[in-house]
Amino acid sequence: MEVLTIIISVFASVVSGSALFFLSRYFKRRDKKDEIRDKAAAKENILIMKSITALGKLAVANSIALKGGKSNGEMSAALKEFKAVERELYDYLLEQNAHK
Repeated sequence: MEVLTIIISVFASVVSGSALFFLSRYFKRRDKKDEIRDKAAAKENILIMKSITALGKLAVANSIALKGGKSNGEMSAALKEFKAVERELYDYLLEQNAHK
């Protein structure tokens, strides 16, 4: 009877230890994936903010051009900045979709 009790307690310890090991490994992997996803989301948010800022500058330059009746250097600079940010955001989104 004592041998059976020892075997059952050892078996229970092995099972619980294995379960804890696999749970720990699962949560570490999940945390790593979450960290990567959070970094990607942060970069995407930065690019979106840059895009919104570029659109704002483009709108201001457009209103100045309409008010003054002529296109000036501000419009050209705003268009260049908008195109650069748009391209950067597009490249980033392509890169993110390639990793999925």
